[in-house]
Amino acid sequence: EINAALMDTHPVLRLHASHGYAIALLPGLIEREAAVRLELQYLGSIDALASMAHGRCDLCGFHLPTGRVTPDLAARLGRYLKPRAHRVIRLVTRTQGLFVAAGNPLGIRSLHDLTRPDVRFINRQASSGTRVLLDLLLAEQPIDADRVNGYETVEFTHAAVAAHVASGMADTGFGVEAAASQFRLDFVPLAQEQYFLVCRVETLDLPS
Repeated sequence: EINAALMDTHPVLRLHASHGYAIALLPGLIEREAAVRLELQYLGSIDALASMAHGRCDLCGFHLPTGRVTPDLAARLGRYLKPRAHRVIRLVTRTQGLFVAAGNPLGIRSLHDLTRPDVRFINRQASSGTRVLLDLLLAEQPIDADRVNGYETVEFTHAAVAAHVASGMADTGFGVEAAASQFRLDFVPLAQEQYFLVCRVETLDLPS
């Protein structure tokens, strides 16, 4: 692998991004279509933005809930995004919601069901955009996160959360619809969001 890397003549782009199924397809697509090698590393949305701001990657990927950008969230993003310095590229629209076992045996229909004593939840890490969205939805209800059994138990990708539910280690988790389909789970849609790529303006001038 080291020799292959040293011999690689393809231009390289470094992408640090929140986990997503469209993002996972990008390295193969870009290499096939443009002969560019995309080095992909998964980070939470906020960590990916910070990585780009500190020059550790060329591109970053993050997502935002449609119509739910609160002043607090806008302030967090504003630390890393500057209108004259960066370009934002919309990649996909996707749906987030609750993963439940096929047939939904526990009858989980809403976030309020997460507070039931018989429901075990699996969460995403605090720096992920999915966790930010979940916290926004809980605050809107309002639902106290301390009442959610498993709120502090986390995984780092949508697939890992879905795998927990599929294996019976949890009764429900929160993530993108594509992960529910991959693991043959039922899905309760709760919100739509936009997934974006961001780079510095000068990055757009690179041949890659």
